This record gives sequence, C-alpha cells and structure tokens, in this order.
Amino acid sequence: MSNLKQHGNLRINADRLWSRHMEMAKIGAIPGDGNCRLAMSAEDAEARSLFASWCHAAGMSLQVDAAGNMFALRPGSNPTLPPIAAGSHLDTQPHGGRFDGISGVLAALEVVETLNDAGIETEAPIAVINWTNEEGVRFGPGLMGSSWFVGNITDEGLAAIQDAEGTSFIAEAATRGWCGLQAAGAFPMGAFFELHIEQGPQLEALGDQVGIVTSVQGLKWLDVVVTGMDGHAGTTPLDHRHDALLIAARMLVALNETGRAFGQDARVSVGRLTTATDGPSTIVGEAQLVIDLRHPNAKVLSQLADECEAICRAIAAEAGCGISVSERISIAPKHFNQSCIDALASAAQELGFQHSEIASGALHDACNIADVTPTAMVFVPCRDGISHNVREYASREDLAAGTSVLLQAMLAKAGLAGSEKVAA
Repeated sequence: MSNLKQHGNLRINADRLWSRHMEMAKIGAIPGDGNCRLAMSAEDAEARSLFASWCHAAGMSLQVDAAGNMFALRPGSNPTLPPIAAGSHLDTQPHGGRFDGISGVLAALEVVETLNDAGIETEAPIAVINWTNEEGVRFGPGLMGSSWFVGNITDEGLAAIQDAEGTSFIAEAATRGWCGLQAAGAFPMGAFFELHIEQGPQLEALGDQVGIVTSVQGLKWLDVVVTGMDGHAGTTPLDHRHDALLIAARMLVALNETGRAFGQDARVSVGRLTTATDGPSTIVGEAQLVIDLRHPNAKVLSQLADECEAICRAIAAEAGCGISVSERISIAPKHFNQSCIDALASAAQELGFQHSEIASGALHDACNIADVTPTAMVFVPCRDGISHNVREYASREDLAAGTSVLLQAMLAKAGLAGSEKVAA
C-alpha cells in the first residue's frame, strides 16, 4: 500500500525493548544470567502479571482463554477485521535464558508501543499473544497452549494434564489466576507473526541480523529397545556376553555417522538412553533409547528414519540381541504462508538489514498457528547459537533490527486507518 511508505523509517525504541527484557529477567532469575519460569509456577504468574501491566499501560484490553493463553488487543479503525497478531511465550526451561520466547512477546509489545508513540492508527486491530507452556517442562506436552487453541488437544485432554506430582494444569492455572473462560480458537487472527532467537549458529556465521523463516523442519522420534541378557560382570567372559548397553553404544555411533551422510540439513540425536538395571557389576540385559530425527524435506526425513531403523536392527542382529523399534512422534515439515514471508522479507530489505531465508530447526507455537491462519516467523541471531542455557544471549542491536522488521510487516498486513484496503 503506497501510503505505508511514509512510515518506512519508523523504528522501534531499542532502549525500551532491552529494558523490558532486563526487567522480565528479574523474575525467576538463576545464577549465570539465566531464568527458570516453568509454566503456571509462581514465577510464571508474576511474569504474566508484569506483561499484563505493560499491556494495560499501552492501552490494550486483555483476554485469557481456558489454557491460559493471553491476548492483548489494540483496537483498529475497522473492528470487523480480524487482528494482525504477534507473540511467543514467557515460560522458560529450568536452566533457560532471557530471550527464548520472551523476545517474541516483548517485540510484539514494542510494535504496539511504537505505534502509540507515533500516533499511528491501523485499520485492522493489533494483538500481542503469550502462548501458555511452550516449553512443556512442568506440564507436558510442549506447545501446549497453541496446540489446544488449534484443536490438537481437546478440552478433555487439557483437563487431564498433570505435572509429575499429580497437580492438575487447570487447577494450577485457576489458582494462579490465569484460567479464563474463552474457548479454544475463539480469538480470530488475520495473520500471525512470531519473532524468536534462532537457537542455532547460522545467522551469526553469515553475519545476518535477520532471518526470514520459511519453514520448520519435520520431526520423528523412534523408540528403540535392545534386549540382551543380564549377567555378572566378574564371571562372564567378554565373548559370552549379550550386553545391551554396549550394543546401544554402537548404535549411537552408527546413527551419528548416518546423519552426517544425509548432509547438512539432517539432524540425528539420542538424548535419552536408559537401562533396565544400573548396578556397577551387572551386564545390562535391556537398554532403551529415543532417536530424534529432523529434516526440512518430508521424503528425506522418511528415508532417514528408515535407514536409522535398519542400522539399529543390523547391529542388534550381528550381536545376537533382540530389538524393537516403534515410531512415537511424526510431525511433517511446516511451510509458512508466502504472503507473510514476503511481508517480512520486504521489510528487511527496505530497512536495509542483511538477511537470509532460513528453516527453523526447532518447533514453535507458530507451527500450530500456521494450521489456522497465515503465519511466518522472523529470527534474530543468538551468540554462538546457544539456547536453553543460561548463556543464551541476543544483542540489543539484533533484537531491535528484528523487531523493526516485525513492525513493518505487521503494518503492511494491518493497513493504515483511512486506507482503501488492507494488504493481502
């Protein structure tokens, strides 16, 4: 829209955005400049209250649904149009950082505050969203709030969710004051954007301030159980053993080699390896592992899974051990809306930020929301690609660049009051 061009030099308040990050980081602070704010903990409730106070100060109304998702709304000149929304999550990992998720919520808030400062009225309303329990640490699964919002978790499923101590999520949300009455999917959106730190090293290596996220790679989890025979470590000769842990260790090495053979886009990991016994003088009779497989191409992901399963079976057979392999999770690669991608890319180009297109290696709430409304993401670099770690860091300058891109993309979608139409 031509009259948006006059706002091409509109920039966010980088100092305010940074100070918001540092103020939020005081809640649930842990040594090393990290944060621990598990979903619906006292710390999460405090962070939500602080965020709500900022939203109210910015003139927004606040809605909360039955999963605790928070929707702050800035009116537009045409209330019949669905809001153009942005956001992420405020909960963290147990040893998390100050930026993962938080930056997306605070960037969206900064968009509203910048529009307020400039006296700009949009045609469509603007919304800032905090999705509940993205991390899935205290209550499983992850992406919980957005999964319920789009219907991947039923009301009954939500009511059944408990933490390890048996505390009901719904009961805890009510106790904390963050269990609303709004039904799943009741908050309409004309488009959704999510700013996030990359959580990887690619942007930093390229020297880009902004990444335009075109897709999220697919995911498969394979559960592998290796069955050998329990034995005495002191009396059983090495050539008479069926050591399930040893065979699992061989699999780990072979799986890593397989992932490397599939190229730079492949991800093969084993983050969980457990044994049926843990005695220091016992030969392990059973070992279990979970293989985490990721790739942006669905066909290649399927081939990778088949190859990893075949390799595990071959290693077990050679060692005379039993094996079972089952698929626990399969999530297809997600491709974001081209119009939203273009809005972000055009904004980055017009603002003069060095940028590149990138696929996300991690799942995000945007993956769910993309099923119900046009969606895209913008990444900013994080130092050394580190995330889910107290050392997680994104610079003031990069956060400001990504938020400025978010601002212009949301303006392009929301349109200006008095314009002939809202951008498609």
